[in-house]
Amino acid sequence: MRGPALMLALILLLPLLARGGYAYLLPLLQLCGIYAIIVTGLTLLMGFTGQVSLGHAGFYGFGAYFGAVCCASMGMPVWLAAPMALVAGGAMAYASGCMVLRLKGHHLALATLCLGVIVSEFITKSKITGGAAGLYDLPEFSLFGLLTGRPLAKAYFIWFVVWLVLLWALFLTVSPVGRALKAIDGDEDAAASLGVPVFQLKLKVFTASGVLAALGGVLYAFVYTPSYLGPEEFGLMFSISLITMAVVGGMGNVWGGILGAMVMTLLHEGITTLGGKMGITEIARYEQLLYGLLLVCTLIYFPRGLAPALADRFTFWTRPNKLVGGGQ
Repeated sequence: MRGPALMLALILLLPLLARGGYAYLLPLLQLCGIYAIIVTGLTLLMGFTGQVSLGHAGFYGFGAYFGAVCCASMGMPVWLAAPMALVAGGAMAYASGCMVLRLKGHHLALATLCLGVIVSEFITKSKITGGAAGLYDLPEFSLFGLLTGRPLAKAYFIWFVVWLVLLWALFLTVSPVGRALKAIDGDEDAAASLGVPVFQLKLKVFTASGVLAALGGVLYAFVYTPSYLGPEEFGLMFSISLITMAVVGGMGNVWGGILGAMVMTLLHEGITTLGGKMGITEIARYEQLLYGLLLVCTLIYFPRGLAPALADRFTFWTRPNKLVGGGQ
């Protein structure tokens, strides 16, 4: 458990950013944390059950808009709307998983892609969601006034949630359920012959990953961007970005979700900032090109992802040196 302890220590060092003149990075770190939560669920789904989902942006948007609509249209307080959004996100993931998880391979990917497109189209064109204009005047999750107008406190809160999600994911991977999931990823038929409830476990992981995506949406709507929620964040391209984050970080490693989310989010911010300074108006086109190059290079040189590669390198550095030939 040294990894989670080190991560908690790094979270506690966040005030050094504000004091060192880097307070402008705090909103970016908040966004990294939100994406890390979503990609952690996607990593468990793809890396431990072998199920590819291209629709997690739909769960992300569903969680954000369900909570926002409950507040804007029904007058619910945030503390009630947020958990209801998580329950609704889990119910949606469970219901859709009962249907799409009976498919395999590219058929499953296409089915989840259609699911994400349906949610995105509903958000963009429905009156209840505000359509393309979005929703305004949303309440903020203030946590008894501790978060309102305080980027550092928001970063603390979001990354503490990331830490809790990480602990849960690490516990799951080393539990008997985690070992059964790895068996499913290796060979479903062999796992089923050994008595592993393949479909039930896949459905549970799919539902859990949907809840984590909805949790990211709730944090985005009520903590990161309070008072306004627009549909541009929840389209098809974001689902592809989530897949890229998972692959770059490492699908078979829980830490890969956090690392991949941070690398891709910081890369996007760096490209956008550089494009603005250089006056490149079509920076988005070049950004997709760089994403593709990064993904190809990762698959060639780090096929398991950056997190396992860094773990191997760290193990190499910390391994006692031995002379070749068994010398003393």
